[in-house]
Amino acid sequence: MRSIVYALLACGILFACGGSSAQMETSPLGNRYQLFKDGGSGDPVATGDFVYFHAAMRTEGDSILFSTRQGGGEQPVVQAADEANDQIGPVEDVIRYMRTGDSAVVRVNIAEFPNKPPGLENDTVILYSVVVTEILSQEEFEARSAAEEAAKEEVRAVVRAREAERTEFAAGILKAYNEGTLENVQTTPSGLKYVIHEEGTGAEAEPGKGVVVQYIGQLVSTGVVFDQSFGRGEGIPFQLGTGRVIPGWDEGIDLLKVGSKATFFIPAELAYGAQGTPDGSIPGGSELAFYVELEKVE
Repeated sequence: MRSIVYALLACGILFACGGSSAQMETSPLGNRYQLFKDGGSGDPVATGDFVYFHAAMRTEGDSILFSTRQGGGEQPVVQAADEANDQIGPVEDVIRYMRTGDSAVVRVNIAEFPNKPPGLENDTVILYSVVVTEILSQEEFEARSAAEEAAKEEVRAVVRAREAERTEFAAGILKAYNEGTLENVQTTPSGLKYVIHEEGTGAEAEPGKGVVVQYIGQLVSTGVVFDQSFGRGEGIPFQLGTGRVIPGWDEGIDLLKVGSKATFFIPAELAYGAQGTPDGSIPGGSELAFYVELEKVE
């Protein structure tokens, strides 16, 4: 998720709530913003500091396009650039004037963009709402990152150790499905078929919430595994119900709770359609089987 946030920053499109243009200041780089310091504390950001923040992206008409709090995955962090650096986005620019707990609104005029971002062709302004949650020096950030990476690697090793066993289990489920002996298969009105192997007891997945999912994807016709997360040791994070994954996943994951283990049998029309994937790993018209484990709901 962090890579998505950086892409938005680079494009100048992370945005926000409220903020009258008449009340806004202009930074030396020409970015218009309004800074709220009521909740802030501590020293302001210094060059080289690492700043953890949350941001929401909104049109001037209050249509929210993206929120880092609901996107799933890790909280975004950016290293504060020197004031002489003008090759940064508006959020990165304004963050340099903030403290922990401060919030700001940044106004970006996209009417002058040569090519407007998809979906914003009829808009002229984007607003960012930004809240700084923590500021760390480079030394503190590097120490934290090393500790976090060590902890993550322990978790990844546990997940990777399950790869062979889970792959064998998924293959057995698909074999039974193809032979017509798989029990308790349910079908939704859209045509999605699924079996819940183990019902979770945690939070329910809901549209708009961030989720993390472990998975094994197979072609129903051949049993070929075209993608899986266990070998990487990390599940995939995404915001449910926002079209960031194939429709069969958005519908299927919505049926689960944290801890659930299930297999989805997804028809082509809820997956990659008649075209398949550009790399050819999933041919056009393919029915797909996904063994999934819902790890987290945020």
